[in-house]
Amino acid sequence: MQSKQNKIKAMLRQQGIDGAIVSSPENFHYVAGFAGHQHTVSRQPGFTTAVLSAREERQTHAITMDFEAPTFVERNSPLIIKPYDTWVGVKEWDELVTGQLWEPEPKDFLTPMDVLLQSMEELELTHQTVGLELQYLPVTYYKTLQEKLPHATFVDISDLFVLARSVKEEEEIQMFRKLCAIADEAFFKVSEMVAVGVSETQLRDCFRQHVIGSGFCVPSSWSMFSTGPNGARLTLPGDRKIADGDVVKFDAGVNAEFDFYTTDTSRGWVVGNGDPLLCKLKDRLYSAQRKMLEAARPGLPIKELFRIGYSHVQEAFPAYRRGHLGHSISLGPATAEAPYINATETRVLEPGMVLAIEVPCYIRGVNGFNIEDMVLITQDGCEVLTPKTPHYL
Repeated sequence: MQSKQNKIKAMLRQQGIDGAIVSSPENFHYVAGFAGHQHTVSRQPGFTTAVLSAREERQTHAITMDFEAPTFVERNSPLIIKPYDTWVGVKEWDELVTGQLWEPEPKDFLTPMDVLLQSMEELELTHQTVGLELQYLPVTYYKTLQEKLPHATFVDISDLFVLARSVKEEEEIQMFRKLCAIADEAFFKVSEMVAVGVSETQLRDCFRQHVIGSGFCVPSSWSMFSTGPNGARLTLPGDRKIADGDVVKFDAGVNAEFDFYTTDTSRGWVVGNGDPLLCKLKDRLYSAQRKMLEAARPGLPIKELFRIGYSHVQEAFPAYRRGHLGHSISLGPATAEAPYINATETRVLEPGMVLAIEVPCYIRGVNGFNIEDMVLITQDGCEVLTPKTPHYL
């Protein structure tokens, strides 16, 4: 991925923010175009950090452990790579063979915080307004920053990143096309095996097998494959088998691992001799989602998109209630991000938005439906990125 730091810098300037300390794995990736290994694995702030000035001419600093710094350098990134010392103790071959140290051992290790403070000084941010991801940072780390940088004014830029990520660039769109195609193919394979007597775990295993076989991404760990009453609650797949008349529901996705991009797609199928009213409900949910897809285009207020789907279901089922009918999606770990397709969202649809447009309905003790597709807003409408998996068996 390409660095999107210039997009973030422009947004910082628009909000009168002088710079930022970027701490989460996902947003470091967004700024740098790549991820830190241990940072991603541990999700601890400080393992890898980006310090950037809002000024265009100032190069962003990427702080990482000495054990990983050569990997960052190999990426030929526009960032200044600044390592800190670790316990790993990498040596030159001749040092080990001869026993002679090329350089004396340092008396004091440079910690991640030491290097961060150096970067703040070099970028002239120690007395400026600096953005932090306060929705990610632990309280203890935030307090340390306050103690070490007493003259800086910190502001929360968590939502700034969500806003930036809500409109995708072409490279990101191509990532979503690939991820969605892999997920869609795996979901299609699942649809071919749905039958009375098949268990939830068998459906899950089929999905996992085909996603992992792609060699490009992995199944989202939260992926749900549910039958009958299990579909009306959050639950991971179990041993329950499909019975005649059941609704089989999946709500699942794939993750691009160290690239973080993720997907979210659902289907709800009535198997065998389902209750006619259940089938009527499914038809109404499906037609509501289709109406939303037909209406989705640049300039349409998102709250109007919600109204189109919501009112269509309520006309036939007045008791229907639902807080939102979809959401933006970008880098994990969360699948749902703002803007949400709800009754109060004032933003309008823009080209480059990738949304999960869904019309769910859950009936306690009976079943669950979710009709959901990944959708790209184009210049004159929308493109469904998960078209292969059928909505009806």
